[in-house]
Amino acid sequence: MTRFFIIGLFFLFFLLACEPTKMNPKDKPYSGAILKAFDVFTILSDSAKKKVTLKTRLQLEFIDGNQEFPKGVEVTYYNEKKEPYTKLTSNYAQYFRGENKYVATGNVIVYNLQKKEELRTEELIWTPNNQKIYTQKFVTIQTPTELLTGNGLTAREDFKEYVITNPTGKFDINSQKK
Repeated sequence: MTRFFIIGLFFLFFLLACEPTKMNPKDKPYSGAILKAFDVFTILSDSAKKKVTLKTRLQLEFIDGNQEFPKGVEVTYYNEKKEPYTKLTSNYAQYFRGENKYVATGNVIVYNLQKKEELRTEELIWTPNNQKIYTQKFVTIQTPTELLTGNGLTAREDFKEYVITNPTGKFDINSQKK
């Protein structure tokens, strides 16, 4: 009789132990980084041709595929000859996977190595799908001959062509090449 009682208690314990754990309503699912990588060097290519490299000291990846670069980034764009032509640096950056969009903030500098032009702003957004960079923030562009300023900018990702949305300051409107 005691043998059946002990076996019964054993099975009862097993059944109770297999009950799913209930989550406390105050407990929230983990939303932090699922991957932390140091000293990252990433190459983005198209048809086996290097288009962009990205360097960062720290990269965080989240469960939704978004990424964060809290120690800044250095992004270099390459031409068809695999030569660097534009370089972007910033103090902080994020990648939003659902939108395929990068947002660089904090002392953002874009330098066109061929034209010797430098863009400075506090925020710049890059959308690889349409190969555009843009911002609504204040921008300055230093060319070899003038300083351009304004609020807002739209440009090709290679920074070969750009439009300042609301130009401010003084600039030479007769500086066309002959």
